Amino acid sequence: MKDKFIRIVSPITLCVIFALDAGVLIYGAYAIKRLLHFPNTPVILFAALDVAALILAIIVTKEVFSNGIRFYDDELEFTSLDENNIFSYDSIKKIEISKDDSISFTKTFIDRQSQIILTLNDDRVITIELGITTKNTLKKAATEIADRTGVELEEIKPEKKSKEEE
Repeated sequence: MKDKFIRIVSPITLCVIFALDAGVLIYGAYAIKRLLHFPNTPVILFAALDVAALILAIIVTKEVFSNGIRFYDDELEFTSLDENNIFSYDSIKKIEISKDDSISFTKTFIDRQSQIILTLNDDRVITIELGITTKNTLKKAATEIADRTGVELEEIKPEKKSKEEE
């Protein structure tokens, strides 16, 4: 099979990154305008800080868009994890996905996280938190893993809390 990359980006993270990048660009335009009309020390410092912010914005945006799952011929890699992020297709015994879409005002962001749960041949269970992603992205990633491993995909429905637990 061909190498493939599925980008996993939270819609909330995407909005925040675009807002911050837009702010840096707007301040950059303002700094250039001020620098052309009133070139003094505070304006030069402001422009220098904006250049640093622009470099930081580029690095952060690149990092956000580099997170995902990279599929190779015989293994997959979760690029958002620092270690223990590469799994051989042969070592995966079971694949489960979980995402809570039910309506509730009492659930936090952590309750809404997308998860891929891999059971390996040595009975280790690895839960990979993908963050707040769309269900479509979660299913696309999990289906690709299932297709490459030859294992059936299972969806876990979150348990509903009783009123006593809330």
